[in-house]
Parts: sequence; C-alpha cells; structure tokens
Amino acid sequence: MIGYRPDIDGLRAVAIIPIILFHAGYEWIAGGFVGVDIFFVISGYLISSIIQDEILHHKFSFLTFYERRIRRIVPALLVVILATAYVGYFILLPDELTGLAKSSLAAIVFVPNIYFWLTSSTYFGLDIVTTPLLHTWSLGIEEQFYLVFPAFLYLLFSRFRRSTAAMVIVICLSLSFITNVLLIEIAANSKFAFYMLPARAWELLTGVVISLGILPAIRGSLIANIISLLGAAMILFSMLSLNEQSVFPGFNAVYPVLGTVLIIYSGTHRKTALSRLLAHRLLIGIGLISYSLYLWHWPVTVYVNMYWNSDYNKPLIIFASLAMACLSYHGIETRFRKRSKVTIKIAKLREIGAISVLASVICFTIITNRGIPERIPDQVLNKAPAVNNGISKQHCQQFTQNAGLDATICSLGNTNTTPGFVLWGDSHAQAIANALHLAALKTGLSGLLISSHGCRPLLGVYRYNKQRCLHFNNQVVDYINRSPGIQHVFLAGYWRIPFTGQGYDNSHFLIVDDHTMLRSPEENRRVFQRGMQRTLKALNHAVPVVIEDIPEIGSQFGKSVANHFIRRIWKNNTDFKSLEFETKNDLFPKEFNQMLAGHAGQSTLIKVYPVLCAENKCPLLLKDKLIYADGDHLSAYGASLLVPTFLDYFRKHPTTNANLAL
Repeated sequence: MIGYRPDIDGLRAVAIIPIILFHAGYEWIAGGFVGVDIFFVISGYLISSIIQDEILHHKFSFLTFYERRIRRIVPALLVVILATAYVGYFILLPDELTGLAKSSLAAIVFVPNIYFWLTSSTYFGLDIVTTPLLHTWSLGIEEQFYLVFPAFLYLLFSRFRRSTAAMVIVICLSLSFITNVLLIEIAANSKFAFYMLPARAWELLTGVVISLGILPAIRGSLIANIISLLGAAMILFSMLSLNEQSVFPGFNAVYPVLGTVLIIYSGTHRKTALSRLLAHRLLIGIGLISYSLYLWHWPVTVYVNMYWNSDYNKPLIIFASLAMACLSYHGIETRFRKRSKVTIKIAKLREIGAISVLASVICFTIITNRGIPERIPDQVLNKAPAVNNGISKQHCQQFTQNAGLDATICSLGNTNTTPGFVLWGDSHAQAIANALHLAALKTGLSGLLISSHGCRPLLGVYRYNKQRCLHFNNQVVDYINRSPGIQHVFLAGYWRIPFTGQGYDNSHFLIVDDHTMLRSPEENRRVFQRGMQRTLKALNHAVPVVIEDIPEIGSQFGKSVANHFIRRIWKNNTDFKSLEFETKNDLFPKEFNQMLAGHAGQSTLIKVYPVLCAENKCPLLLKDKLIYADGDHLSAYGASLLVPTFLDYFRKHPTTNANLAL
C-alpha cells in the first residue's frame, strides 16, 4: 500500500490557493487557474498507486473502488448543489436559475464538462460571472477518466508485463497530449481542448506514469532538491506569467503539469527541502480541505460579486470559502469517508441516493417552471430595456435566395426614396443600425442594412473550413456595385475579435485568406489588413466609411448587462454609480486606428468612443436607460446616442436621394 505522503497534501494546498486568489480577483496571480492541472496530476498519481497496490495484492474490486469514489466525491458535491440552488432562488434571474438547474443535473451525473462545452462560452468568457457551478467541469473530467481507467489498468496488468503496460500508458498519454496540441494549434478549438477528456487525459496519465515506478530512483539528495526546485519554478512561472488571454491548455499546460510531476517524483525516494516545506501543518490542513474548498469557492465568488460591489469582496470571498470548506470537510466529507461496516456503508449510499433524487427533482422543477419568474415582481421584470436594434422586422427580408447565408436586408430611414447608403456588417452593425435609421429619418434620406451575424465586411477573409461569410461578403459587394444610387457604404463590425485573434469569450478566433500560410493571432492582423484593403478597393463608386467598434465591457457584468440592471432594482440596490467600466488599459482602439491610418485617403473613420466614453470611463446607464444590451452590443437607446455623429457626417457629405419608390 502506498505510504502517506504529507507533502502531497501540501501540494494540494499549492494547487487550491492560487485558484481561489485568481477567482477572487487578485491580478498578480493571473495564471492561478493552473491549480486545476496540478490536481489532475496528483489525482492520477494517487488513484493509480492505490489501484496498482490492490491489483498486486489481489484485493482490487471494481465495486469497492466506485463505492469509495461515490463516498469521496458525491456528498459534499450534493450539498454544494443544494445550497447554490437555495441562494440562487433569491439572487438569480429566471434564465440564470434555469441554467444553474441544468448544470446541476449535469454535475450530478458527472458530465458538467460536456454541458459547459455545449452550452457556455469558454472558462474565461463573459457568462462565467453568473454560472455558479462552472468549476465542476474538472470533476467531470476526473470521474469520466475513472469510469474507464480502472478497467483499462486492470486489463493491462492482468494480460501484459509491467513494462508493456507502462509503454501502452505512455502511448495513450502521448496521443492525448497530441490531441490537445492539435486542437489548440491547428483546429483552434480551445473550448473542446479545455473541457473534454480526450485533450485532458494526458495530465492525469502523467501522474499514473510516476506511480508505475518506471522512472529511475533519485539517489542523491542534491539532485532531488534540484529537481524539486525546478518543478516549483515551473509551477510558479505558469501562475505568474499566464493569464486569461494565454493559449491554454496547449503547450502552456506543460509547465504546471511537468512541474507537479517533478515535485512528486523528487519526493518519492528522498525528502527534499521542498517536501519538508510542503509537509508543514498549515499546508497539510489546507490540503485536507482542498476538495471542499474547491467546491465552495466558486459559488461564493459568483454570489458575493453578484450581490455586492465593495473593496472588501476579495477578502470576504476567501474568508467565506474557508469557513464553508471547514464546515463541509468536518461535517460532510469525514462523515461519509470514514471506514465503517458494510451495513453502515449501504445506509450511507442510500442516503446519498436519496439526496441525489431530491436535488434532481428540485432541478427539474426549476427547469419546467422556466426559472420560477414569479419570484420577481412584474414591475421589476418590466424594467428590462429594449435590446433590439430598433428596426421593424416589417422592413427586413432575406438578402439572397441562399438561406444558408443567414443574411437580411432592411430598409433604413425614408422608405419612399431610393437608398443612398448601405450599412454593411455583422451583429454589431445590426446593433447600431438604429442610429443611422434615426439620422436618415431626420434628413429625409433612405438607406439599407445588409447584415449577417459573425460576418465582418472583410473581403476574402474567412475562418478555417467556414466560408459562409466569404460568400456573403462577395454578394454584398456585387449588390452595391450594381446599385449606382448607393453613394456611401458604412462598414461596421465586431472588429476586435478578428483583429486581435481573441474572441469575446477569450477563445482564439483565427481568420485566414488565400495568402495565409500559418494561422496565428499575429497573422490575424495581416489577414485583417488585407481584407480591409480588398473591401475598400472593391467598392467601385461608393465612398467607404469605417465605423469604429464600440467599447467592449468585458466580463465584469456578465454577458447580460440587462440582468445585472434588473437584479439591482429587484434587490433595491439603486446605486448605479458603479455601472461603468474603464478603457484606459484597452490597447485595441489605438492599434485599430493605426491600422486604418495605413489606408488614409481610401476611407473615412467615424469614431464612437468620444460619444460613449469620457476620460476612459464608459457608463452603462444614462437617464435610467441601459446603453448596452450585453457585453459587446449597444441597446436601441445606446445606438440612438450616435445619431448626432451620423447627422454631422451627412451634413458634411451630402447624399442625393432620388424620389423613387423602392
């Protein structure tokens, strides 16, 4: 049987502390999320060691293994799920509570990672601030791994020599790591790579490899100390150098994983200075409650930040998480984990089953009742701002016969005259269409909105194996060039994500054109510039006008700013001074304008930052009306604030309308 290693409990503390600090909002440890990767290695090492020992002594039982896992994992998880749902009843809005119920069901059956892969943004996306059980994705990874791993290991050890079994495991590790890298570097699918077992199994398998004993024993204390310090340096480097924008997992996951491997390996045969430090009573204590601490810290973080906005949020999150973890460990974990008679174990399993059923019934009730909206007064829900673009659907129709393009063409302004301008772009163009519509009405002008979601007006540009936008943009140019009455073309879009290569959810958004050799965020800017140049050159007679993208809120208020606003009213928190965000650290506007300077004389730039922000501070609320519909789209009211800007443009660049019916 594997002997107790107090340094591994201490290593658990090294894993959980950065996670909590990172989620609490301490920016100096922006890579604290790699603590999960440390847990994966530790878990793989310990479980594999136990299984191997039991197989060797002919004591291994699948039934006993899974019974232990259930008693280890499920009770505390169920209590957290029930407590999170209870608090959510009083804080979450209907759509948020419904999402919580669905993710709770996924966690109960150990597929939360699959649920979040299918339904949410990335781990760093805008919607995480209203997702209290997002952190359970890692439990899904572990439990799915242990659903198949014991049988796999048992088969290897019963049919093959130890060396052959080790070779097979190393091959599986290599295939998983290659899958991880290919998903990140080639397929640009960081979401699948982050959440799903095929791309994460290698991290657990590295722990398994250490447990196999195939690595040579370290004979000298000096070498063991050097190896352990190298491992610590790799972990520290990853925590301090990585951040939400870093490519992850990919190659960057190697630092915390290999660092953890080196620390465990160095302490296997020799006691090192680091292993003695990790065996300190304080670190062991934190390590022992690390599972409960992990379970409680994220719901606490979400609810504290959702309900309060104070300088004391960070220490409050840490204190509350520790308090709940201590109660959970001593009151729940130890009660269900301690060894007992078979009859008592059966009684405990029945108790776990009954609580699981109760939690599932509660979740189904919430889902079938659509988040129980009757909790919230109607006068509060009716405060929801209009988030449409203000354009009547009666004035819109399908742009082409190809429904697959998902494109629409809408009339703006005076519908009794021939269109003199076109607003061309994606959902950001749709969101600001109200501004051009109102400006055109005031000047008697007529125009068109031609849009398709996700399609920036960049000719020849597309995402790998996704050419819908390529075809859409080509058809828009053909339409404009066949319409001599169109004198101005306004180009609008979510410029930020193709320009920076970073999606709104912090995923990689890589674009290509026919000149692209290797996809990368750096290449994105060159592709973007080439696409903009093609667009400007392709407009034969119309004057191109580039509209600066709106400031992006980020994740502070979540994807639904409206929900944040409604929750404030619901809870009688009418101090809206904090409903603003700062842009002083946002480099995108300056870099984007510098790029456009390379096309000087070919287009006009309309700036929106001066209208929406003052002194790097952008309010979300004006005259009790929300300016934003969500994290990166203006509301109809927000768009109306840009009307003077477009009126000024039309005064300086007169547009002649022919008085002809459309």
